[in-house]
Amino acid sequence: MYSAEKQILQKVADTVRVISAEAIEKAGCGHPGLPLGCAEIGAFLYARGLRHNPKNPNWMGRDRFVLSAGHGSMLLYSLLHLSGYDLSLDDLKNFRQLHSRTPGHPEFGEAPGVETTPGPLGQGLACATGMAIAQKILARRFGGDLFDAKIFALAGDGCIMEGISSEAASLAGHLGLGNLVIIYDANGICLDGPISECLSEDTAKRYEAYGFRVLAIDGHDFDQIDKAIDAARAERDKPVLIIARTIIGKGAPTKQGTNAVHGAKLGAEEVAALKKNLAWPTEAFQVPAEVYEYFADRQPAFARFEADWNARVAAVKAADPEKARLWETFSAMEPPADYAEQIWNLPLDPDKPGRSNSQKIIAKNAELMPFFFSGSADLSCSDSTSIKGGGAIGRDAWDQRNFKFGVREFSMAAACYGMALHGMVQPLCGTFLTFSDYMRNAIRIAALMKVRVFFQFTHDTVWMGEDGPTHQPIEQVASLRAMPGLTVFRPCDENEIKAAWIEALKVRGPVAFILSRQNVKSQGEATRARAREGVARGAYVLYGEPGAACDILLATAGSEVPVAMDVARLLEAQGKTVRVVSMPCWSRFDEQDKAYKAAVLGGEVGLRVSIEALATMGWHKYIGMDGLAIGIDRFGASAPQKALVDLFGFKPETIVERILAGLAVEA
Repeated sequence: MYSAEKQILQKVADTVRVISAEAIEKAGCGHPGLPLGCAEIGAFLYARGLRHNPKNPNWMGRDRFVLSAGHGSMLLYSLLHLSGYDLSLDDLKNFRQLHSRTPGHPEFGEAPGVETTPGPLGQGLACATGMAIAQKILARRFGGDLFDAKIFALAGDGCIMEGISSEAASLAGHLGLGNLVIIYDANGICLDGPISECLSEDTAKRYEAYGFRVLAIDGHDFDQIDKAIDAARAERDKPVLIIARTIIGKGAPTKQGTNAVHGAKLGAEEVAALKKNLAWPTEAFQVPAEVYEYFADRQPAFARFEADWNARVAAVKAADPEKARLWETFSAMEPPADYAEQIWNLPLDPDKPGRSNSQKIIAKNAELMPFFFSGSADLSCSDSTSIKGGGAIGRDAWDQRNFKFGVREFSMAAACYGMALHGMVQPLCGTFLTFSDYMRNAIRIAALMKVRVFFQFTHDTVWMGEDGPTHQPIEQVASLRAMPGLTVFRPCDENEIKAAWIEALKVRGPVAFILSRQNVKSQGEATRARAREGVARGAYVLYGEPGAACDILLATAGSEVPVAMDVARLLEAQGKTVRVVSMPCWSRFDEQDKAYKAAVLGGEVGLRVSIEALATMGWHKYIGMDGLAIGIDRFGASAPQKALVDLFGFKPETIVERILAGLAVEA
């Protein structure tokens, strides 16, 4: 690299150091260590290493940069501003303030050029793995000359130590993701002190064992950075790990190289000393004119990246009309106009497990939407997520439709939202409901970003039986229902499942389907007549008259709907009037107007009862504090289903006894 080029890049790096330190100082908190330590890496990437266009941050052919170590957000914000993205110096000055575009950790959708919300450490690596998978899928369908971008992720020691990154790296190596480049900021310091106090592995050998190509560089040497990025860009068969030895907080004279610079502002004296060492103006937030000029001169080259790619896309479309039509389908990522009617009229068998009927809809989705892909954490034969005849995606089989994530639930969830963020790919993934606990933080990030991923969770109650309490969910649905932005459907029969899928394709954000392993009795014409509108509104009167006076109101969901119907018949035989309400989606019901809610749950009611073979938490919101919540607020047991039904009091006759006792108390 020419000396003049290195000089201006060093000026860019030092600018990043100063304005990062100043923004953190102004906010009164933050993480200056990474921005100061990785300034050279960032300067090179945004000036020379990335194929990007700051004037159009969302063009599909771009390289992606994921800041997995999201606490170092000022590195990213500084680089976005300097390189020409629509992020002003005032935005940087507003770091960590209410409603700013520069929150403490980068948040997807708040500022252009932020590819994901990377807060919890390690998730950025799994997200980047998902983006790389999406690239491979699209390259097979549209050509490697169009989808030849690289997915770069900057990771810290915390990312490397978090278990999710091991899951992601293992998967990336297995798939031979030659389009994935992880840059490891190996500075030897974590928040609590020297990394030697908690980590002594040979990270290079570990990643080599995963199947990575591993490079080691001085992260402050532009020649070495340049050479490593060139090598990574040339690699096609293996993911690349670049171990960049850096000094955390480089330039802060008394704090660099220590954990004191990791997660706290430098302090006014240290910032002043930093600026003095760099011969920087004392006035705050000064960007050298030559830095702005340098990136202004780079804009035509950035624009050419996109223009050249657009020309290649146009040529492919012109040469192959069928591929052009397919391109538009993948780009729009919309179901066909008659999707709802096709799903509603899809023949499904009654009295079948929820997982089985959903699998038939998944197969139909794959037929109707070529951008729809499905995967599982080594359970596709049991959670019924596999697209029959779709084949297994692999390093030499990117034209297939099913992901084999292996037993890597957390990474699976984050990789799926990475695919969704990349675009042109709609992922679904599945596992047993109890294992959603492994995935929860990734589901949460998907909800935070409003990114649509479908999660199919099966084996949804203790009725799965002999596998025992470790595999029997109790509190998981309550936990998922509590998550803002996650749409949770727990449908009962084939008609409610159809309606749930119809609604799911309208959602902006993640969707969880909670489905049974065991057979669930169909409600036949009752759900056929009412479920399509009722599921769309979250809850509906399945039996009885909306709003009418009744002795007992039974609110229920999922596989317990048939139980509630049996209870209703037994109560009516004893002269009681009953209304049965199916509540497959609480969040949808909460959005309805007061009149609708009153018609479903209101009116003159003697006793409101909830029936669900899960934790009762949350039901009193709908049945009132005086209502009777029938559920399971303890862990399960290993036994056949019939024995568990008896143990937990879910025989209709037993439930009737409890309800009548409750009525007597009310009287």
